[in-house]
Amino acid sequence: MDSTAFSPTSAQLPPVESQWPDCALVHFYTPSYCIYCNYYLNIPHDFKEENLLPDTRPAALLYCKDPHVGTWKLIWELTRDTDLSKWRDEGICWDQHWDQVNEVNEGHGLIGFHQECFVSINGPELSAERMDRLGRALFWTDMEYLDIPNRNTYYFEQLPDPQNYRRDSICNAGQRYGLRLDRLPLELLQNIQSCCNDDWFWKLVKYVDLATCLSMTPRTEMLSTSLASVTYWTRGIASPFLLTTRDTSGHVRITIDGNGFCKIERLFTYPEVCLYKQLSKRFIILEARNAVNINAYFKDGMCWLGLKNSDLVSTVWDIPTPPGRVLSGMLTNIRNEDNALYIRGDRTMMSWRIPGNILETVTLDDAGGLVVDTDGHGFTIEVLKKPAPLRQAVSRNSYGGSSYLPLAPNDRILWIQVRQYGNDSFPDVGILVKTELSGIIHLGRAAHGSFMTVAFSEFPRAIFHNPGDAVCRKRVAAIYPESAPSLDHEVLGLGNIGPPVPDVSRFYGVSDLVWSWAPLQGIATVHVFTAPDDNRFLGMHITYKNGGQRFVGDASRHKHIDSSVVQPKEMRVENPTRLYIKTKTHPWFNHRVRLSDGCVEKLDKSKSWKVYDLTGDLSIWELHVWCESGGYPYKGELEVLQAGSWRGT
Repeated sequence: MDSTAFSPTSAQLPPVESQWPDCALVHFYTPSYCIYCNYYLNIPHDFKEENLLPDTRPAALLYCKDPHVGTWKLIWELTRDTDLSKWRDEGICWDQHWDQVNEVNEGHGLIGFHQECFVSINGPELSAERMDRLGRALFWTDMEYLDIPNRNTYYFEQLPDPQNYRRDSICNAGQRYGLRLDRLPLELLQNIQSCCNDDWFWKLVKYVDLATCLSMTPRTEMLSTSLASVTYWTRGIASPFLLTTRDTSGHVRITIDGNGFCKIERLFTYPEVCLYKQLSKRFIILEARNAVNINAYFKDGMCWLGLKNSDLVSTVWDIPTPPGRVLSGMLTNIRNEDNALYIRGDRTMMSWRIPGNILETVTLDDAGGLVVDTDGHGFTIEVLKKPAPLRQAVSRNSYGGSSYLPLAPNDRILWIQVRQYGNDSFPDVGILVKTELSGIIHLGRAAHGSFMTVAFSEFPRAIFHNPGDAVCRKRVAAIYPESAPSLDHEVLGLGNIGPPVPDVSRFYGVSDLVWSWAPLQGIATVHVFTAPDDNRFLGMHITYKNGGQRFVGDASRHKHIDSSVVQPKEMRVENPTRLYIKTKTHPWFNHRVRLSDGCVEKLDKSKSWKVYDLTGDLSIWELHVWCESGGYPYKGELEVLQAGSWRGT
């Protein structure tokens, strides 16, 4: 400790708080852990009185006042007693109390290591040129500091690291733990990485590999230009290809992977739509005229783009070429009170606000089923892979009912129509889907009256939705391809569909009911799901003799850790001939359902059960189910009506 710490003079000094540095300085976020080994790193403060922690392994710092485009420097000998105040002449401060000062100039250009860890990454060379290149490379390839719009940051941080590391980089990182990985073939090492890609070991490999690549890439001067002037660049080349004349036509596509910006392309002619998702990459597509004021920096085969304050970077995609019409709809944006980016457009399903910073692609080519959840702010579609699951219901506290459309392996969707009922603030959503084997199916809430078609698609191939986060729920934004039905299309004849909704007073006053229906003829197999406590009806999965499938009831199915959640009972019936529904004795009674395969049933003579013949030609029936979309789950109403009732009046 300093020998003057307890002298009378020092005792009369003003408190530390009054010595806060000038806010004109750049205040660094001080790292607490070594980026290589992830162990504690002791970085001293500006004021020695505060350096009370025991001394630890010697540390080193790479720092830069302007980390994206400035020159990086090294502080090699860094211990508890190092006085960092002398760096104030460079306009830099390491003080820990700056966060209590208003309007400080904060910076992230500080990377910490233990000295031995630094040597493991970089080797013994400590030249100024090498430090500048290494610091910039570490910063430009860190997803946390990519300097993209804030609402997109977490999405990019989820990108997996590359799996094409050099064999010697993997082996060198393994030596730190005494692992003889050089004995294993590269293919096996890559398979190991795919199974544990989030393990910290691969961070070590990434840093070693980056330093190795840095020695092999060209050494170039910093080039600054407008993004709109770049025609082509990919990571590793000496310099980008630039336009010789000013041209703002077409689009610019930016590709980002786990190591930052990796490719820039000028698209003078918009390419063919590509729905192939690339899990390790994300894409930003801008109109070239909007890229004029975005700065692009190139050095040593790497690139950095100043996108953070660009309002024009509105949407990030997981496919390289989204449909142009959907893309144009994303460019129409509005802002809420918190200045968060949202999207809305007449050509996409955005009468309600949807976070527009990220859109994920879900293809329908191999769909085994669709699960639709609706509320007053849009709807979600979960696409299930083939084969279609039974989608058995699970008892749970639910605030929204689910509709389920199972698809047989040889079935396909012919068209889909999304309807919006009511006002723009809290609309009800109903979805009609026609499949080749099952005909027209309704998903979503029961609604009557005037409606607006917000989307129609024949032979749909994909949906685009916001993936949601801790604040915003997942929402569907568009269906591709979007089209308009022809003048003689059958959907134009489907106006006020559905039979009258049952008396909602029996549903605790809730009027938002999820409606599903199914014909009761030509059935091959039925799976009936009932609650284990009182045998109340939950749902029914029907497979028809032509191969088509339907589900009626509430299809909610979620993973739970609550011990009170129990699986429903399941009853399978082949070739049913009769349907039994127990008569309600009071409004709060829940329906019981039984099916018979032809055996003599004692329920035939029971006055409390109503029987429906499923084999006759004169009485052709439909089963209609209304379920509450909120409150106690699976409380609903069942009605068996004449064929054609689903069309309404």
